[in-house]
Amino acid sequence: MNIIFFTNISTFPYNGGEKLRSYYLLKALSDLGHTVHAVIRNEEGADLSKYALPNVAYHIHPKKPLAVTERLTGSHYFTKSAAVMALFDKICREHDIDTAVLDYGYVGHYIGFFRRRGIRVVLGTHNAQPEISRQLPARSLFQKFRKMQLVTLEQWHERSYFAKADAVLVVSHHDLDYHRRFIDPKKLFLVPNFLDEAEYALKAPRQQRLLVMTANFTVYQNFEGLRWFVQEVWNPALAEKFRLQLVGRGSQEALQKITGSTDWENIVALGRVDDVKQYIASAEGVVIPLLHGSGTRLKCLEAMALHTPIIATSRGVEGVLSHHFIVADSAADFRTALLRFEGSPQRGDALRADFMKEYSAAVNRQRLAEAIHFAQHVQ
Repeated sequence: MNIIFFTNISTFPYNGGEKLRSYYLLKALSDLGHTVHAVIRNEEGADLSKYALPNVAYHIHPKKPLAVTERLTGSHYFTKSAAVMALFDKICREHDIDTAVLDYGYVGHYIGFFRRRGIRVVLGTHNAQPEISRQLPARSLFQKFRKMQLVTLEQWHERSYFAKADAVLVVSHHDLDYHRRFIDPKKLFLVPNFLDEAEYALKAPRQQRLLVMTANFTVYQNFEGLRWFVQEVWNPALAEKFRLQLVGRGSQEALQKITGSTDWENIVALGRVDDVKQYIASAEGVVIPLLHGSGTRLKCLEAMALHTPIIATSRGVEGVLSHHFIVADSAADFRTALLRFEGSPQRGDALRADFMKEYSAAVNRQRLAEAIHFAQHVQ
């Protein structure tokens, strides 16, 4: 089958959150034997030859900075990119496209281009985004107005376009319930965030007393989780027992903003890295102190895949099926859990087993295949 895969994400290097989701969907399409024309961004200037996949051709579309009027009115939620449309038109003229997989964010306004050409559409969602936007902090009257505007625009886009897709992918049972409010349930397919288990068959010596937190710390829920953890949970007893590494984009700036330093009380921020797997695999535990968000946490799945125990808030492991997390929601309980934590290879192995049952590529390739099959045959 010939497929157009489209995302507004710069998929490579696939070193976090939405990049991982985008990459593994793309890789699953390749593994299923489809010929894929991937229309992606490449803001980091990655050498795409290093990320070659069988039967996948990359087409790059630029990120256009938003004009002031677009930011104020939200018109970009409904305006098609001329560069993207030109790429779609070129690919469809040169190839007989069967299905379009539109992944991530507010891209529903592109569905009509494909439907007019008789091309079936599978729309991917990464979250119930308006519910995340409602969690944004807003103190001033202006901030409250802007948050209300953002949620309204997101809901307007969803309800204007999402139901026009032939199949819609959601990442959690919570998101499934959310999207059932305005999409025919028969069109909804649960394909949780997943990873290729073969890429996570990594064994590294565990460094005693090392904890890791991985995230894109420029995202507010990750920053606020870190702020809470540093200010409310971390104390001299924990600093004496553990070293904590913060790994990911914006980690140095985040720790600097919270503490005034990038190396504070046995917490060190390492910044963006090309691959977090080695850091997770060598740690005794991963901490996920999230207070906001939805979906299934890729940072959680990465730790599970690498046999690394997880200490988290309920929100940090929300949507992930396992009974082997260490969960604590108050600062005092989180601190106590860490002080009692001595590493647990058995817990790590149990998490890996749970990962294989629900979040492996082997399982989710078939779920994706079912969604594509449905889209092709729905009347």
